[in-house]
Amino acid sequence: MPKPRASQEERSIILLRPEKRPYGVKVRVHVLTAGALGNVEEVCVPLGTGAFLTIAPGRKAPWEGGRKFVITLEGFATAAAAEAAGRRLVQSLLWMAVTLDSPLRLEYTSYEPAAVFERNRSEGMTVEAYGEVSYAPAAVLGELQDAYAKLEDADSKVLLSMEIFCAARLESSQRAVFLTLVSALEPLASPANLGPEVSSFIDECVRALQSNQGVPTGLKNSLVGRLNELRKESIRQALLHLAREALPTNREAERIIDEAYSLRSQIAHTGFPADLDVDLEREGRAVSAVIREIYASLLKQKLTRQSAG
Repeated sequence: MPKPRASQEERSIILLRPEKRPYGVKVRVHVLTAGALGNVEEVCVPLGTGAFLTIAPGRKAPWEGGRKFVITLEGFATAAAAEAAGRRLVQSLLWMAVTLDSPLRLEYTSYEPAAVFERNRSEGMTVEAYGEVSYAPAAVLGELQDAYAKLEDADSKVLLSMEIFCAARLESSQRAVFLTLVSALEPLASPANLGPEVSSFIDECVRALQSNQGVPTGLKNSLVGRLNELRKESIRQALLHLAREALPTNREAERIIDEAYSLRSQIAHTGFPADLDVDLEREGRAVSAVIREIYASLLKQKLTRQSAG
């Protein structure tokens, strides 16, 4: 095994022989104020490994608040080494925010917050533009007036669901947007009892568990609680039931919700979907359209603007 180089020697290679350390990694973050990063505007920090960490202001849309920064880590021989360092950098940034109790949001569109780049390759020309969708004041204020006059007293679960849904697309990554959209469905779920036969079977299981002397009391109590949960259908099944009742003419609603919930479970449990080629933005649009229809059904209203295909 080659002996690790001293950090000063490694820095010399990074600075003077860039072809030997051609890779770097970038992470984009959104903070409330520059104070979250020590009020630095542009700074370069040498790390103990020899790599260089740079913090510089990032671009943001005119309507976005807070501050954005690009944090760059340079000086790696391979793309794989840069990728591993990027994950370490992300972990370090998040822990810094946790331990200092400072809000920080990662911004990315792929499945990894850190983007690997080649230092010696030009990025070429770039073009940047911003746009926004707007409505006539009469349309917006008219909807607000009509809703205030026509809607019945608010149901707390529907209100919570709508609050989560409406904020979802303000999340910074496609994964976060999708997870939040699907999570907006859960307050609407009302799991039904599975009937006396299932309940009777659960009673037998509980009695058998309680009479078992080999299971510790603490674990036994936990298992009893989990067994009692089986008396009702799962959240996923309750949501499919909701789709059937709220949208009886939409034959795709159940499938879309079921697939979205399955995809959400994959991401929540592993961090990634089973199929890395899945288009989360498209899946999000599909489940978003169904959720909006459910709200319209529950509130006995019609959607003014249909979801884009």
